[in-house]
Amino acid sequence: MKVGIVALHWPPDFGGAERYNSSLVESLNNKGVEAWGITPRKFVEGMDNGTENVHRLDVGETNLEDSNGMKRFLIEAKSHIEENGYSHILVSNCRKIGYPYEAFISHVKELGVKVGILHFDLDKIIRLHLEQMMKDEGDWEIVADKMHEYIKGCFDYNSPLLQDDTLGYWAIDSPLYFQPDFIISCSEWSSRFIDFEQRTPTFVLHPVLPKDRINKEKLKNVDITMINPMYHKGRSYMADIVNDYSNKWTYRVLLGGYGGQKEEFISMIADSWAMRDGRVEILPYVERMEDVWDSTKLFIFPSRFEGYGMSAVEPMAHGVPVMVQNYPSIIEAVGDAAIIIPYGDESTEWVETIEEIFYDDEEYEEFQAKGYERVRQLKDRENGEIHALIEFMENLL
Repeated sequence: MKVGIVALHWPPDFGGAERYNSSLVESLNNKGVEAWGITPRKFVEGMDNGTENVHRLDVGETNLEDSNGMKRFLIEAKSHIEENGYSHILVSNCRKIGYPYEAFISHVKELGVKVGILHFDLDKIIRLHLEQMMKDEGDWEIVADKMHEYIKGCFDYNSPLLQDDTLGYWAIDSPLYFQPDFIISCSEWSSRFIDFEQRTPTFVLHPVLPKDRINKEKLKNVDITMINPMYHKGRSYMADIVNDYSNKWTYRVLLGGYGGQKEEFISMIADSWAMRDGRVEILPYVERMEDVWDSTKLFIFPSRFEGYGMSAVEPMAHGVPVMVQNYPSIIEAVGDAAIIIPYGDESTEWVETIEEIFYDDEEYEEFQAKGYERVRQLKDRENGEIHALIEFMENLL
């Protein structure tokens, strides 16, 4: 068995999907399965480039909106796959905007290769529906049932342009729109809303925890770290916490991913006492996240939506308590080891809870202990899931 992951982005890009892909390649190789990344992303000196098992195709970097660049990359990727005898190809994060994937997947399947799609998160429209339903219902399981009714309705429409179930899968931005042989999803929750007919083989592989830390730089200690201040990551909560004038906390904001919406966030906190006092550090990139956690007292993760909440788990391995918003895939990651704020609560609830955890040393240490135990549980689960994934892919042949 030889596995390739086709991905537009790869470390040194350091969003969740990029780290997932690189770690998956490394984990498969550690279990004796030859696996490679296949990407147009260039190696960058002095940055974390992920696993060494990656073919960086010389076609120029591209993105889903760049149809010509996508075409060049996928033509070269298909040639590479044909010449190198892969048994399985995983395509990272196919979305309907990336329509060139449709022909690419079809052509690779014609080579006799089993093609799967790595699915990381739900479509924006689905997420917005989920958020509104949660405001109305207040219970995620009731919301899930209603969402399944909504999705069923997407398959009741007929179109002269799109045959069979294609329109329905297009409407919910499901990876099944591309007719893969199988799906690998990063969480049980995200996987619940992509396969209307439940006939495509699907495996849930949760993200792999980072390996032992290798400290390279010493960052200054801060009270609170937050990452990726974008709307769906809960930036309004982040801004309100920074803007709170009654506390003198210090903050680190790591832009994460591709550093999107930095200027919008800065404008939200520009008049705060924290900014005036120089208590806010905004970093575009750090090579080793363990250096961030080793200099953090509390991690705030108010994300409204996640494919899976791995970012909320990683600090726990370093004894950093974590505060999260109650969203199913995040709870799937942290269990009961995090400080959980009800979904959609006011920012004052976050500020008051931070005050409490900083004031009560015993409670702080309790969440440290819970975090260590959660990490141990997830490491045990991880080993079993990798073995099960290998068996799953072997059975597809």
